[in-house]
Amino acid sequence: MGKYFKAFIALVLVTPMTAWSLPIDWHGAFGVDSTLIDNYRRLESVVDNSSPTTGSQEVELAAGKHANASWQSYVFRLNPVLIVNDAASLKGEISSGYGRGGYLGDDNKKSNVSNPGASLYYYNQSTGTNDLVLNKFYMELYSDTATYQIGRHSYHWGLGALYNSGDKLWDRHSFTRDGITMNIKLGSFHIRPYWGKISQGSGTTASFTRATNSKEYGFSLLYDNPERDMSFGLLYGKKLANAFNNDDTGPGATANTLGQTDVKITDIYFSKTFGIFDFGIEVPLMGGEIGNVYTGTSQVKYKAKAFLLESNLKVTDSWKFGLDAGQVSGDAGTQSSFDAMYLNPNYQIANLLFRYNLRAVSRADGNRGNIYDSYITNATYFKARAEYVGEKWSWNAAVIKAVANETADLGQTFYVHETNTYVSTGANTTQSDDMGIEIDLGFNYKWNDEINIGGNFGYLMAGDYYSFTNSTGVINSADNSMVLQINTG
Repeated sequence: MGKYFKAFIALVLVTPMTAWSLPIDWHGAFGVDSTLIDNYRRLESVVDNSSPTTGSQEVELAAGKHANASWQSYVFRLNPVLIVNDAASLKGEISSGYGRGGYLGDDNKKSNVSNPGASLYYYNQSTGTNDLVLNKFYMELYSDTATYQIGRHSYHWGLGALYNSGDKLWDRHSFTRDGITMNIKLGSFHIRPYWGKISQGSGTTASFTRATNSKEYGFSLLYDNPERDMSFGLLYGKKLANAFNNDDTGPGATANTLGQTDVKITDIYFSKTFGIFDFGIEVPLMGGEIGNVYTGTSQVKYKAKAFLLESNLKVTDSWKFGLDAGQVSGDAGTQSSFDAMYLNPNYQIANLLFRYNLRAVSRADGNRGNIYDSYITNATYFKARAEYVGEKWSWNAAVIKAVANETADLGQTFYVHETNTYVSTGANTTQSDDMGIEIDLGFNYKWNDEINIGGNFGYLMAGDYYSFTNSTGVINSADNSMVLQINTG
């Protein structure tokens, strides 16, 4: 028996083996930028009056009380596509850190050896804390009637004000859905029903029961007719959380868990082209029950809305002019309902205004969130812009004006949108609604088909909305702020 076994092994070793592998398409994006903000607090004062419990609008000072801030960051996305067969593919997105990248210098330490001490100050070694992140991983199934996306996948709708897939190079975020989306095409109509699991709660109370379950479901219907250069559609969805889900918290010192929520999302989209002129409109509306926003037991109605317009006039092959406008609701702090709308952080209108979470400047450890966790909210804005596109160079310029929709009124309760703080004691002074006027300039040089070098400049003539301290004894004045950035990717 032994000799037959040895003969079999010998035959296996000398027989050529055929290996099969599935084709994988690798693509992605990488970019590095350096940003400098002069007077990031937008104030003349060098004294910190930023305590959020008092309702101050001020951005807190960092250690050393410097007025300027600078950092270097990178974006990194790797998007593999594995073709299984004609009816199925596997797709994903791999990145590192938070926000699909990180900061230069945020993952190092001086030395792994303590004895030599300061003699090793010039050595930097990775600590390995910024692990690879699997932002997306899903299978795409194809049939004669529909395409199915199953797993963690992205989604985009309209102008990208709420649902934004983050496909641009410098998009730090991407809306993801853990679930299934079905794509049905009937002529010019695109129908997308979906279902997704948001969470099972967090901490010691998390479970796989309905008590902590949070989910979403809905559909979108889009009519897209290239022959008429017209698109319009409606997205309707619901996001629900059960009573013991503790992932979301409301404003105030108590930070109540929202608990049971039932929020309806209606998002209307329309776009049209008339020769050299085109425009797009998106109107997201939110309603329903948003949970225990102000107290630990009282359910609050949610009534938030936004109106967004983007328009373009292409006068030549090189020159394009545009006019954008928007109104994004804020919360008045009356407790009768919660009315603040926060747009997707990828949806930005300026180089400085709304773009950065400036409270993160003083806490680079993430205690105040990431510097790119910034949202357009509680604002009405207008933007006039121009763009020139050449063979290698492109230039752009814009002027933006913004005012706040909701501000603190003397003697009235109010809500601080940037810190998620509800002030129940009433305002001691009245807050200005002037957010300021910003002038933007930018350029992009096409090094080759894959690499671009760019720069951005923004000068904000800040309004006194940012100088509000909610104190009769501490009165500040707003001061101008400036941003400079260079990037390549």
